[in-house]
Amino acid sequence: MSKIDLSPLRKHFPALSKIDKGKKRIYLDGAGGTQVPQSVIDAMVNYLINNNGNYGGYFDTSIETDRMLVDIRESMADFLNASSWKEILLGANMTTLTFSLVWALSKIIKPGDEILLDRTAHGGNIDAWRYLQEYGAVIKYIEFKSDDCTLDYDMAERLTGKKTKIIAVGLASNATGTIHDIKKLSSLAHKYGALIFVDAVHAAPHIPIDVIDLDADFLTCSAYKFFGPHVGFIWGKATHLENIDPRRPWAEVSTEIPSKYILGTPNMEGFAGAIAAIGYLAMVGKEYGSEFAGGYPGFSGRKLELKKAMAAIAEYERILGLNLYEGLKGKKGLRIYGITDISGFNWRCPTFSFTLEGYTSAQICRIMNENGIFVWNGEEGFGAYELVKKLDVVKSGGLLRVSLEHYNIMEEIDSFLRVLDKL
Repeated sequence: MSKIDLSPLRKHFPALSKIDKGKKRIYLDGAGGTQVPQSVIDAMVNYLINNNGNYGGYFDTSIETDRMLVDIRESMADFLNASSWKEILLGANMTTLTFSLVWALSKIIKPGDEILLDRTAHGGNIDAWRYLQEYGAVIKYIEFKSDDCTLDYDMAERLTGKKTKIIAVGLASNATGTIHDIKKLSSLAHKYGALIFVDAVHAAPHIPIDVIDLDADFLTCSAYKFFGPHVGFIWGKATHLENIDPRRPWAEVSTEIPSKYILGTPNMEGFAGAIAAIGYLAMVGKEYGSEFAGGYPGFSGRKLELKKAMAAIAEYERILGLNLYEGLKGKKGLRIYGITDISGFNWRCPTFSFTLEGYTSAQICRIMNENGIFVWNGEEGFGAYELVKKLDVVKSGGLLRVSLEHYNIMEEIDSFLRVLDKL
C-alpha cells in the first residue's frame, strides 16, 4: 500500500488557515466546490491588472487575451488527454454548456429517437436532455441498484438499440461517489451508432480522466470543482464539433472550431485562473507522482505530470475515504449510500452520503457549522434529485454529504466524527 502523504500541499490553500470564533475551518464540502491555491488567485489578479481586455483586437492586452484563451484550451486538452486544443469549448459551467449543446443537437432529433439517461446523474445532465421530448424524443432511464447505487448495466444493454441516439451519464455520482463504467457504456452506444455524453464534474478532482481511453463523444467538467474558479468546459470529438451547427449570434462570422461555439464574451480572468489550477496539478504530479509514472506509457510532458498527479490524489483520497468509512459504519441509525464493500472502493470517490435517524441533513449541517465544519445538506440530492426521489429520502430530510479532497487530513475527519458521535 502506498504511504503517499499530500498534507504538505495544504500550504498552497490560504482558505485552510482561516479561523472563525477560535476554530480553524474544516472544509468537507468539496463536491459543492473546492478551495483554490494561491497561484490561482494570483493568476486572476495578474490578468485583471496586466492583461485585462476583450479578445480579437490588435492591441497588447487583446493579443495576450487571445493567447490566454488558447493556453486554457491547451491546458484542458492535456488534463483530459484530448487530441487537440480545438476540441475544448469554454463556458460558464457544466450545466450552461450542456443546455447549449442540447439546444444545438435538437436539430438532429427526430420523433421516436431515444435518449438514455443515468438515474443517478446531476440535474444538469438530466433536465437538459429531457427538453428533447419537445422534439419527439423518448426519454428512458438506466436505473441503479439500491444496495450500492451502481448502474444496472444489464438494463442499459436491454434499453439500447437502433432507436438510441444519445446516452448521457455521469462519470461519478456527486451524491454517492459511485464511479460508473463509461467504457462499457461507450461500447454499447457506439454499437448502435449513438453518441455518449459524460458529465465528469464530480470525477475531475479525484481520478485521472482520459477521453480517448473512455471513447466518449462529449465530456464536460467545471474548474471550480478541481481547484479553480467558476468556469466550465466541454470536450467533444473534432468530427462532431465540426458537423454540429451551434445556435449562436453572428453564426456566419466564424465557422471553425472552437470559435464557432463562443457564445458571448468568456470569463477571461476565470480562465486565467483555470490555467493556474492545471499548473498546480502538474506541480503535484511532478513532486508527488513519481511512483505512478509507470502506469502511463506513451505519455510525456504536462500530460504525464497531470496523470501522475491525479493518480497520486486518487491513492491519497482512497486512504482518507477508508478512514472516514470506518468511522461512519456501524453507528446506530446511520445508513451510508453507495459502495460500502471496501474491495470496490476503486469504483468510488471519497464522497459519502448518509442519513441519520432522528435528524434531517439540514440539522446536522447547522450543528457541524457551529463547530467550524462545512458539510452539505441534500434535501434535493445536491442536484441529483432523481436519485433521492428513487431512494425515498426526501421526506426524511435528505442526505448528509461529506466530500473529501486531497487537501483534507485525518485530523479533520476525526473532528467531524467526534461531533457526529455527540449526536
